[in-house]
Amino acid sequence: MKIILNEKEILDKSLNKGFIDKKPSNTIKLLAKHFFSIGQNKNQVIDSIDNFMEKNYKNYNFIDWQNIIKRIVNKISKLEKFEFINIFNVIIYKEELEIIKKIDNLRSEKLAFVLLVYSKIYNQMNKNETNWVNSDLRDIFSDTKMAVSKKDQCLMINKLGDMKLLEVSRRVDCTNIKVLFTQNNGNKKLVINDFRDFVLAYLKWKGEKIGNCERCGILIKAYNSRKYCDECAKIMKSQKTIEARNNSVEK
Repeated sequence: MKIILNEKEILDKSLNKGFIDKKPSNTIKLLAKHFFSIGQNKNQVIDSIDNFMEKNYKNYNFIDWQNIIKRIVNKISKLEKFEFINIFNVIIYKEELEIIKKIDNLRSEKLAFVLLVYSKIYNQMNKNETNWVNSDLRDIFSDTKMAVSKKDQCLMINKLGDMKLLEVSRRVDCTNIKVLFTQNNGNKKLVINDFRDFVLAYLKWKGEKIGNCERCGILIKAYNSRKYCDECAKIMKSQKTIEARNNSVEK
């Protein structure tokens, strides 16, 4: 998931360790919030971000970044409060899951589930219950773990719209979507607190064999006695190679 759900934690990592997100504008936004929150004015915030980037971002040049930094700083300066988002979990109710299951098409079900989770995240972020999702389709479909062409992405969303599960923006790119089956109470069935490959939580609820990586805890499809996610499997394989090499040297 590309949405930053633990802004304070990421900010602390940036301030203390010089961390910069793969998408640097995410870090710039957090820094702008922080510097405004401690009483700096616009020019001071821009200077502070410039100093941070100069120190921590390889090949940084203010001339290349000044328009982006100024645009972000101007946008953040208009906020009433400089609060940091901290979303710990999303609750999914049985009634919502049953609605998704009735779609009776696994690919569409996975998309509906991901959009449901997104709607609950945005509700927490915006402190409302409007159920609108404002994310790039590329990011949404990345979380479905399905390869879908850009054309088919909108077709799939429009199909859910025809089923009265979504209200689709009239914009061509379909980036504003309202989830119409989101509920705020009911029979609590799932609590999503790990947003890595979270779509597997739905598959697990449906009865598929889904386990947890023994090293990092992420949900994984359980097959052929699989113990680790792909990333951890590489790390474990590397560790075993090093151990075998060390044992060979000792002998």
